[in-house]
Amino acid sequence: MIQPIKRAKTEWILFWIDVEEPVQTARGFILPTLMVVSDTDGMPLGSPELMEELDQTRAENLLTKLFEQHTPPDRVTIGTSEDWDLDGWKAFSRDCDVEIRFQKFNPNDPASLEHIFRTFSFGLQKGGAADNPREVARSLVATAMQLRSPRKRLSLFKKALEQDPDCAAARIELADVTFQEGHWKKALEAYEETFTREEPRWRNRFPIWWEDLETRPYLRSHYGRAMTLWHLGHHADAAAGFEVLLEMNPTDHQGARFLIPLVWLLADRQDAATEFFEYCEERYPKDFAEPAFLFGWGFNLHNLGKETEAKAKYAEAILKNLYIAPLLLEAPEPPANLWHPNDRAEPNYANEFIESYAVLWDRDPAALRLVRETYEEVFPQVQQILIHRQRVTDFQDQRYDSEYKAKWQALIAEDERLTSR
Repeated sequence: MIQPIKRAKTEWILFWIDVEEPVQTARGFILPTLMVVSDTDGMPLGSPELMEELDQTRAENLLTKLFEQHTPPDRVTIGTSEDWDLDGWKAFSRDCDVEIRFQKFNPNDPASLEHIFRTFSFGLQKGGAADNPREVARSLVATAMQLRSPRKRLSLFKKALEQDPDCAAARIELADVTFQEGHWKKALEAYEETFTREEPRWRNRFPIWWEDLETRPYLRSHYGRAMTLWHLGHHADAAAGFEVLLEMNPTDHQGARFLIPLVWLLADRQDAATEFFEYCEERYPKDFAEPAFLFGWGFNLHNLGKETEAKAKYAEAILKNLYIAPLLLEAPEPPANLWHPNDRAEPNYANEFIESYAVLWDRDPAALRLVRETYEEVFPQVQQILIHRQRVTDFQDQRYDSEYKAKWQALIAEDERLTSR
């Protein structure tokens, strides 16, 4: 009996390397990623691709083009990366009838590919990096802000600081990354380093804060330092830091005024919180109704023995975000998949409120009692809002309606009426 000849599976390798030196392109300086497809002997099947970051669409297009030029392999082995969309690769595998396998590569293996990358990178235009490091750093930051990959952005920010240690735009981005990772002490050091380097630049100057983009790293260092102090439990220092920021920039592009009184309350400084609520009522008389701010105002009024005024603030806050009161009271929550007029009305905002401020009500049962009483009083109005928002949710996809715009505007106006006091 004749047996079919077993054929070994053919395999291609998609491999890349990140160049660590700035390279100038028509769009500015980048840290390029070079990508190549080779066979298992390390022979490239086409020219290396140069890109600003690992790009899955370009990787798929490169493979598709090579499939048309060569006999497609049975399998493509791809270097693992957090930047890949695995579902996208599964779809590519199915559409092209090729097995996709992921493997962690050593940058020096295969050595022939490393040689190809190095040879190719020598031809890249690196002029200007040594002559004007400040401009190179600025350009790297501008490039980083356009990238999707957090890994690649981080590399560009670090390289920008190597080029220019005074590049505040890169330094503040790295500080924010450290903060987001929860390394509070390191984040505090990073924000203070940015502040120390930037403060002499703005001393005795009166720029248009925030609107002048050059001022933003300095303002962000103030804000980040205060936020980090808050996370470290230094509430009074955090509140004082926010107040300095607000005094510097009363327009308050960063929303410090909404945090200050609640952080004072966390610090058990009711006197400072009361003073700030009174200041805001005078300085920002027609301000946006921030639900957290209103809840804090109600709490403060309760502590002052002004229960009627406290319930009025609680009621306004409850209608601005329908999820906070149920979370505080451990009551049934409204559906999360409804239409919401803004991000302050969403469940995520309520969850962040609970994480940040619920301790105030946890340690004061009388204050929680007043929230419960207020919630019971406004609950019929809450139910009307929920019914209306379900109607809005159902109407969102009816854009084929010839009167869609007018009906939508009427629905929004009705929501504003229902949520007002």
